[in-house]
Amino acid sequence: MQHRGCIALAAASIALLAAGSARSEVIGRYDMGQWVIEANASNGRFEYCASSGKYSRGAAVHFLLTREAAWGMVIENPNWNWVRDSRGDVTYWVDNYRSRASGAKATAPTRLLIPLADSTQLFQEIRAGRVLYFQPRGNKSFSVTLNGTSSALSALMQCVARYR
Repeated sequence: MQHRGCIALAAASIALLAAGSARSEVIGRYDMGQWVIEANASNGRFEYCASSGKYSRGAAVHFLLTREAAWGMVIENPNWNWVRDSRGDVTYWVDNYRSRASGAKATAPTRLLIPLADSTQLFQEIRAGRVLYFQPRGNKSFSVTLNGTSSALSALMQCVARYR
């Protein structure tokens, strides 16, 4: 992933998670099953779309796609206790596909931002997969089901195409 894309993704993630921020404005939103799709702007300029799914016990996954086509995810796990703005490594994989490593940033004690590889293969794995697994270095593994993810990711791409 390009450096510029990582910066845009980090900015988009921070904007997404800074609820009520004057800098981030939701310019489009709709529900799609367990997923919520949102288009977000900063100072009137479209920045990114987010596809958010909530799970039991306070867990959540947010897939993000910026106007520059950088993508990533934010994972929320209420059992984590990260130091805000700390960075580390995480390994993630879908079903029995190969694992991938990435850097991660804690945007809150229970939240990790993970830039995703610029990979059509990974995109297809997440769309078709059943379970997404995470292994943050220094913490317990965590997984979420991928029910409805194919439709949510398609809607995410359509959202960016519409607002870009």
